[in-house]
Amino acid sequence: MGIFGRKRSSPASGRRTGPPGEEHWWDDGDQAFVEQPLLASRDLGHGWQSVPMPNNAERLDPYGDDAHSATLRAERDKRRLTALDEGAAWRQRKERVLVVPRVEAFADPDDRSHRAAWKMLGPACLDAVWRERWRERDVAPGWIEARWKSDEEIAVVGPTDDEGSAALGQVDWITVEDHTTTAESGTIDRYEHVTVWCGRAVATLIVRHDDALDLDDTAMRVALAAYRRLWQLDR
Repeated sequence: MGIFGRKRSSPASGRRTGPPGEEHWWDDGDQAFVEQPLLASRDLGHGWQSVPMPNNAERLDPYGDDAHSATLRAERDKRRLTALDEGAAWRQRKERVLVVPRVEAFADPDDRSHRAAWKMLGPACLDAVWRERWRERDVAPGWIEARWKSDEEIAVVGPTDDEGSAALGQVDWITVEDHTTTAESGTIDRYEHVTVWCGRAVATLIVRHDDALDLDDTAMRVALAAYRRLWQLDR
C-alpha cells in the first residue's frame, strides 16, 4: 500500500489506479514511476499531512474547451502521454491550505514547443479552465485573474545555489486569484499553479490558500522537491 492507502501500479501487474474498466493505454514502467510519492513530509515541514482525494476526478486532458487550450492540447498530444497520477494531496489544517500534485510522463521529452506554448498561453488557458470548472458545478464564475509570478516575487524565495538555480529554470509559476466564492466566505481564494518540466516528465502543483496568506515559500519548496523526484525518471 502507498502512503495514501491506494494500491500502486507495477510493471509486473500492469495496473493503474485510474477509473474502473479503463482501457490499458499507459506504459507500465512509467506508470509505476509516477505513482510513487512525489512529495514527502520533509518537503513541506511541520503541520502538513497527506490526504486522499477520492472525489477528485482524474482528467487525462487537463485543458478546457477554449482556443488557447486547443493550441496547448495539440502540442501536448505530440508528446504522447504514457502515464498519469493524481488524486492525492497534502493539507495543512490550521491555515486550510492544500497542495495538489499531478504527475505525467510522455513518450518524448519536450522539444521546447510544448513549454513555449505554455509560456505564451498559460494564463489565458487557466483563466478559461477555472471558469469552465465552476460552470461544471453549476456556479457562475466571479472575477478571476491568472498572471505570471514576477521575477522579483520569485527571487525572494528562490534558491541561491547553482543546483537550485538550475532546477528553478525548469519551473513555470502562474498565480490565479479567484473571487467566485468571496461574497459567501468573506475571503479570496488564491492558487499557485506551478509547472515543473523535466525531460519526459511534467509535474503540476497547485497550492490553494487564502489570499491573506503568503505561501510562496511552500510553493517553491515543493517545486524544487518535485524536480528532484522527476529527474530520476530514465536515470
